[in-house]
Amino acid sequence: MYSPQLPWVEKVTEQNLSVCVDTDLYSTEALFRVCYLFTDRCYLFLSPNSGSQVIKVHFTCKNDDTNLSEIAGEFSNELINQKVRLDVAAETKEIRELIVAQAFSEADLLDRHNSEGSYLDDPKDICR
Repeated sequence: MYSPQLPWVEKVTEQNLSVCVDTDLYSTEALFRVCYLFTDRCYLFLSPNSGSQVIKVHFTCKNDDTNLSEIAGEFSNELINQKVRLDVAAETKEIRELIVAQAFSEADLLDRHNSEGSYLDDPKDICR
């Protein structure tokens, strides 16, 4: 059940373990996103380590057949996945905002009274 190759994992019991996450490396936003993804398989509780930038994530099995060692490995991989997603989102934020602004600038969202018609009318005979 417990894998000694994962030094950041602490075994507590057969049904519980803790994973230490360094918040200098992973943002709390990424951490909470990952925790949310695992709420269907485990109960999770987060607690800070006093005097450090480490948050302990405590896992408790919901089912007897849950492999906590596997969960810890998947959790660690998902931390990397979410960090990369957040980094890419930050890097591409300006271009996404420009694309959305351009898309909405071509739509007549503010002046509905001067638009081609209402949803009840069919001035271009699209429905026929």
